[in-house]
Amino acid sequence: MVVVHLPPPLRSISPEFITLGHNDELQGIFDTTNYNTTAISFRNYGPISRFDHHREMADNIDLERSVIYMGFTFSCCLVEIFGDGGIIDVKQHQLASITLNKTIKLLDLRGSAAMAAGTVAALSSITERNISQAWGRYFYESPELYGEIDGLIFAGAHNGEDAIVLYERAKSKVTSAKVEVLNLNNPDLRDAILSISQSHSLIVKPY
Repeated sequence: MVVVHLPPPLRSISPEFITLGHNDELQGIFDTTNYNTTAISFRNYGPISRFDHHREMADNIDLERSVIYMGFTFSCCLVEIFGDGGIIDVKQHQLASITLNKTIKLLDLRGSAAMAAGTVAALSSITERNISQAWGRYFYESPELYGEIDGLIFAGAHNGEDAIVLYERAKSKVTSAKVEVLNLNNPDLRDAILSISQSHSLIVKPY
């Protein structure tokens, strides 16, 4: 079994980066009934998710740090949102497609790049969120090692597709992007949802 250590790195590093730029498209799924979330809302509440870099606060709200998780494909987004429960329940969920017009710099944590960053690829799939969150904070708080990165790119724990988390540093780059939104119950998405559910052994709740 691979041992995933807490930061700092135990060896010298040579981090690798991915740059997203003009016309690159990201996708995300969000629930409009959850704290009035929008397609480009960054979450201050945390840490709760894998690479949240929030500091431990009494009310779990870090006004200076926030995140948004996204992917490059509809399948990545669906599986990340509904994979743990095994049931796709569209409810009030919406799909956002965001076309960038500014450059975003991401630290690469996929495959061997994770070791180059000072950790291991298993960081993106371990259940110990306290460890992955500690690394999320370390990457963010160590510009002398990683630069002023906008976020991280990693292999999603459910199906291995590329996923990203953006820090609040990227907020202006996301808010300036072109945003299109569709309800998940839109008939144009139904075939894709059914296909993705079948290939990932998920159940679609009738709607």
